[in-house]
Amino acid sequence: MSSRVLGVDFSGASDAGQSIWLTEARHTADGLVVEDCYRAADEWGVDRERAHDGLRERASDDFAVVGMDFPFSLPQALLDEHCGGTWRGLVSWLTGDGPDDPDTFASTCRSTARGYTRDGTAALRRETDLRRAALCPYGTRVQYQTFYGVRNVLAGLAEDPDVAVAPMQSGGPTRVVEVYPAATFGWLGLYREGYKSDHRERRETNLAGIEACSVDVGEFQEPYETNHDALDSLAAAVSAGRVDADPPRHGPREEGHIYV
Repeated sequence: MSSRVLGVDFSGASDAGQSIWLTEARHTADGLVVEDCYRAADEWGVDRERAHDGLRERASDDFAVVGMDFPFSLPQALLDEHCGGTWRGLVSWLTGDGPDDPDTFASTCRSTARGYTRDGTAALRRETDLRRAALCPYGTRVQYQTFYGVRNVLAGLAEDPDVAVAPMQSGGPTRVVEVYPAATFGWLGLYREGYKSDHRERRETNLAGIEACSVDVGEFQEPYETNHDALDSLAAAVSAGRVDADPPRHGPREEGHIYV
């Protein structure tokens, strides 16, 4: 069984390769050891489709677990309305005759939410979002990640017999899980926010907190301290590396679960 872990800080932007960072690590007797940290653009190019294709292929490359930082699913009420109540229905919806761009996807979800709540509320969150203080999966800040993450990455992985997108699927030597770096840092008592942009000292604090959890970053301290996307990919790897069984879920399985 593989001991390898992959953490991904994802982007759905047109130049996604610039912002997607990956951390590869391995479990050892002494803890988690980082073996590589790199930007998607340096592997597959800047273009979104090429970066996502490369990421999907890399995720199926003999890892025990892969943690990706984007919402894997929608609130159950929206799945019921558009996807037959299932996550596989969501995949079919976004890869088939459903919305063909993130803006249409988000506006459709908002319209359905208003009809469901009957009080004008347009932003529904999954139970796992509420538990981890995460954003609405079709909100303005994450609609591109959700749309392209499911359509371009998870849809292909879901068809791979060696991969299981958890907790919606089971089996397969590689498990792909949803992670949320802010929740990881919060769980460790570190900065959930305010560590990006020019706040290097806070990134250094977050990195030191991760290293204190038996994580050896080796020669990659500099990219983690200088680039918040790189640091988020490390947090993604740390949470992914903790996955060894199905945790207690908060809400329906089809809504997915943020692993911390």
